Amino acid sequence: MAQLGRVFDVASLPTLDAARHVAPPEDQLLDAMRSAGIQHLPSQVHIDGKLHRFCTSGKRGDSGWYIIFADGIPAGQFGCWRSGLVQSWRADVGRKLSHVEQMAHTRRMAEAAALREAELTRRRETAADVVGRIWSEAQAASPEHPYLQRKGIATHGARVTGDGRLIVPLYSPEGELVSLQYIDASSEKKYHPGGQTGGAYWWLGALEDAQTIYIAEGFATAATLHETTGQPVFIAYSASNLVPVCGMLREQFGAAQSLVIVADNDASHTGQKYADQASAKYGARDVIPPIEGMDAHAYKQAGHNLAALLTPQRDDGWLIPADDFSAQPAPISWLVKHWIQKDALIMVHGPSGGGKTFVLLDWCLRMASGMAEWGGQKVKPGRIVYLAGEGHHGLRG
Repeated sequence: MAQLGRVFDVASLPTLDAARHVAPPEDQLLDAMRSAGIQHLPSQVHIDGKLHRFCTSGKRGDSGWYIIFADGIPAGQFGCWRSGLVQSWRADVGRKLSHVEQMAHTRRMAEAAALREAELTRRRETAADVVGRIWSEAQAASPEHPYLQRKGIATHGARVTGDGRLIVPLYSPEGELVSLQYIDASSEKKYHPGGQTGGAYWWLGALEDAQTIYIAEGFATAATLHETTGQPVFIAYSASNLVPVCGMLREQFGAAQSLVIVADNDASHTGQKYADQASAKYGARDVIPPIEGMDAHAYKQAGHNLAALLTPQRDDGWLIPADDFSAQPAPISWLVKHWIQKDALIMVHGPSGGGKTFVLLDWCLRMASGMAEWGGQKVKPGRIVYLAGEGHHGLRG
């Protein structure tokens, strides 16, 4: 029997769990979509390995999509172009999967991802052609546009559609126009369907000889920052886009360029989260309005001093002039005179097999035992903690 087990790999064969009811895969998929936050579900589910689209907003559009393969165990992916949701899914068949089934599932996920990427590329190419025509034919926005009037900002190159909506462009990192954002009189914002938004941006102001480049989430905030500082401001259009836009700017302008991220202080702290990520990864400074629920534009409109908020506060006690620091040098305190300095980080280095560990242990044991000298030099007694971290087992310990 053991030999048969080795031949047929009994451990890899599917094993039935305790009998339990399993819902049809179509119902499981709809439940997974609902759990992922998709409120408007497809009226009918097709499990045929093809990409199907549906409306997720209850209005016009087909931003929702799914690809479910029927061969073997139903599995695939679903998501929403508008929100950027992408989620893998596999039907529950009431038992554990065999190794063969696991491999088949992995292969289907790769196929689903390839189909999704192909469809995404097609949609983006189609959208880029359409927004190019819309942008080129649009008229320059008037300063009397209701949105600009209410926000108290200038046009800054924004345009208007035939139905009066304000439009601002989104450019890819390669400098190509890839989408548009439409803003109506009530401040409702929508992107052009199918257009690329991740990593896309627009900017206000001249980039030549910029002392500081600011990065903001929205058009009104960027306009306010530019009008306040006179410096160029990049629009990331969303909090999550702050990170890739900041990375693009760091790569383009170099490590010496001053970058400042001005994120929104929203109740969910999403702006702060992504601003922290971008500043930590790319060496930018981040500024958040101190009042919850406000962005930089609202902060200024409420009568607060935005210019002062953007200017880093100097802490006179933090930096000490070099002349003052070295005017009265403090005497060195030793643990082993002329060898081991107190309150210092010491590295002992030398060739392999040169006896570094033995010398170090000699110092430690003399300090721990209270011996007064080492090599004719005074030793200060004290407690010792020795961590043997050499090798993988030592590091783990």
